[in-house]
Amino acid sequence: MTGARSIRPDAMNAAPPGAAQAVRGESAVGNPILVGVRGLPPVVADGVRGWLRRDLRVVPVRLGTKAGVVVLDPTYEAASVAPGDRAVAFSPVSTAEAATELMAYGVRAVVPQSRHRRHLIEAIVAVSAGAVPDMSCRTIGQPCPVPRLSDRERMALVWWLRSMTKASVARRMGVSPHTVDMYIKRIRAKYAVAGYAVPTKADLLARAIEDGLVGPEEVLAGPVIG
Repeated sequence: MTGARSIRPDAMNAAPPGAAQAVRGESAVGNPILVGVRGLPPVVADGVRGWLRRDLRVVPVRLGTKAGVVVLDPTYEAASVAPGDRAVAFSPVSTAEAATELMAYGVRAVVPQSRHRRHLIEAIVAVSAGAVPDMSCRTIGQPCPVPRLSDRERMALVWWLRSMTKASVARRMGVSPHTVDMYIKRIRAKYAVAGYAVPTKADLLARAIEDGLVGPEEVLAGPVIG
């Protein structure tokens, strides 16, 4: 045909871009993250696997296959986070108490089931890389509620952020270190419900100051002996 571009015979059988990586278990954007999906209601698990298949960065794997990241709801039936799992909780979280339970199971991130597909995948990618997922409500365009702390929670937070150990905070407050630990877990849980991941003391310090829960002068005055 006049003006038609000639096509090399071998090009007719050439694989599309990225096909070779797919055959080798890789994607065009690099090695995909192997994601195990378990401990979810069947319809939810199927939906999550469908989401994962639509993104080149992640690949759902069969049960029993070693996965880089696990997606589950630790509160569903017999689901559990195994030692060493990089787990993302995908759960119908709506209260601080529920988030506290999830964090206590050892998950690295919490994604409410009401969130969009991209928020789950972003959390998976971040957890796989060892980073803190950005689940900020500002990122997803929702109002950003500031957690409400009890007087005891706020007191424990201030002393702990001033470089005190939890044991020292416990002595000052007249409670056990376990109680102080629970105060801090509750605060992190409240932030998780608000859409923030604050796994480290530095993360919690920055977030609490920005939200006005503590004043810089309260926590930046240096360590307290006691």
